[in-house]
Amino acid sequence: MSLQQTVGPGRPGMGSGMGAGMDQVSSWSRDIRFVSGMVLLFFATTHFLNHAAGIAGVAVMEQAQEWRYWLWHSWIGTVALYGSLIVHPFFALVRVAQRRTFKMPAREMLQIALGLAIPLFLIDHIVGTRVMGTFFNLDESYQAVLRRLWPGLAVAQSVLLLLVWVHGIIGLHFTLRSRDGYQRWRDPFLLAAILIPVLALIGFAVAGREAGHMVVEPEVTTDAQIVMFNQNVTWAKSVFYGLVGCFVGFVGIREIRVRTTRQITVRFVGHGVRKLAPGLTVLEMFRRFGIPHAALCGGRARCATCRVLVLDGADSLPAPGMNEAKLLRRISAPERVRLACQIRPRDDLQVQILLASRLKVANPGELAPDASVGKRGLTVVVADLRAFSALSERQLPQELIGLLNRFFDEMAQAIAAHGGRIDAFYGDGFMAVFGVDGTPAKAAQAAISSAADIVRAVEALNREFGAALPLPLRIGIGIHSGQAITGSVENDSLGRREITVGETVAVASQLESATRRVLADILVSEETIRASGRSYRGTTLLKIALRGREKPLNAYGFASAPEIAARDDEPDTAPAPAAADDVDIDAEVVEETAQEVIERNEVILREEVMEREEVVAANGPQEKPPSKPRKVPRKKAVAKAPAESDETGS
Repeated sequence: MSLQQTVGPGRPGMGSGMGAGMDQVSSWSRDIRFVSGMVLLFFATTHFLNHAAGIAGVAVMEQAQEWRYWLWHSWIGTVALYGSLIVHPFFALVRVAQRRTFKMPAREMLQIALGLAIPLFLIDHIVGTRVMGTFFNLDESYQAVLRRLWPGLAVAQSVLLLLVWVHGIIGLHFTLRSRDGYQRWRDPFLLAAILIPVLALIGFAVAGREAGHMVVEPEVTTDAQIVMFNQNVTWAKSVFYGLVGCFVGFVGIREIRVRTTRQITVRFVGHGVRKLAPGLTVLEMFRRFGIPHAALCGGRARCATCRVLVLDGADSLPAPGMNEAKLLRRISAPERVRLACQIRPRDDLQVQILLASRLKVANPGELAPDASVGKRGLTVVVADLRAFSALSERQLPQELIGLLNRFFDEMAQAIAAHGGRIDAFYGDGFMAVFGVDGTPAKAAQAAISSAADIVRAVEALNREFGAALPLPLRIGIGIHSGQAITGSVENDSLGRREITVGETVAVASQLESATRRVLADILVSEETIRASGRSYRGTTLLKIALRGREKPLNAYGFASAPEIAARDDEPDTAPAPAAADDVDIDAEVVEETAQEVIERNEVILREEVMEREEVVAANGPQEKPPSKPRKVPRKKAVAKAPAESDETGS
């Protein structure tokens, strides 16, 4: 990015100097800071696990230290470790110096404070072990180091361990929480984040006591060693905190310069107009003026929650950097949509916040998206009663509502019994999701098992209400597994509701609609069968035409409640064969037993006759009498794939 791009057209030289130079490193310094931080966190993890081995004794710690020394004392490990020790603090200070406001969430302030406090303890530890061991050949074994630290320096060492660990875990958590797959690993991550430091502290205490009771010759420290230790510690701390002082001075000089130069006008749609000195990012402007906004990654261009629509002044903004451009392409952002954390306007600007404002409030003026929101692998079940319109015309209102209450009560029990969650009831149908907690395999198995219970529940309702119903209850169920977006929406009148959206839901809904034309109670996609890892009896492989897809979807039809095939049975759900080139998407052949087809067609014919009688009664005789219902062959049933409505109801 050139200097002219940074300051914007029409104002050459404005904002040049240190501020512009600092802005240019932001696109690649983030990645360097992250990689170096991961190296340091990995080193800390191996070191703390070595501490935890002290629970079994000093001897076990020494054995574990051998492989750790093999890694970190090699030339690759040494370069990576000490290079990260230099690079990470420097670019972290660059990141802090780039801020134009220090109004920030508490966790960001905590991470900065921890980063500044770590060198107070870490420099002493490094000089006392690696540096002194190199120059004076001091014993760096665990038993020797433990005798030096325990018990006089035990508290300081424990504080250092906690500072390093908390600082690293905060950074890693807020880096990963915007990733799609992090939701699944969040709980194991939290468990490890708690157990590792706790076990390390316990191992340090146990091994420290054991080392203190060892009968060995006391370690003699010469005056030269003491002088060198103090000089190295003083020099290292002076360099680090001198560097901090330079950045503080830079920030102070920059603030004086921008406040004594011109001001720009920024209009925030719905939040008024502000005049301020140029140099702040739009996200920092939101924070300074307390404008509600979202920033999942804390302004590091790792999420798009802070994106804004630039209504006026887009031409004067610099082109997106590498990280911003990559993220905007990922979300297919339209023109003039930018990340608020990455643009520093130098001229007048008008922006509009794009992310919905109804989010969980974490800090005054800042909106943090709900942690439950995410994209994950789920199994979706969509179910709908058949011929419900005809049934509703022949039932008294009280009877119909009572039947629906009983139906939904049975459905809710069938879903909850297998760990699912009903997201929506609509008319005579519902949608349920499985896999919010648990593995995809268990979610697929639970969804198919719940569908079997639903079919059995409908059969039980037919036996119970058969004498009072003009035609038996029938249900169609579509099941599909894939990636879906989950979260919650909130409304003042409706309250908070959990929802699931995405292509997986649409496919399950279309599978449910397709059960009408393929004469199956349940249609389960091949993805769900494959995810379940099980085979089922009484299935028929079908190819279902779906809207928006050029190729049909492989699915398995069930004429009754799914049953798991025994181990010695021949698996009925074999992998789907490759689609032939001459597959007729509009006409699919369904193989069923003769008796199943006869029984099912009798019900269909009864429904068609009833619906035809209603049409004749309402509209009078037709000019052309309706054609007779075609007969379906006993062995094969051919079904057309008519255009389906967008709704999943009858």
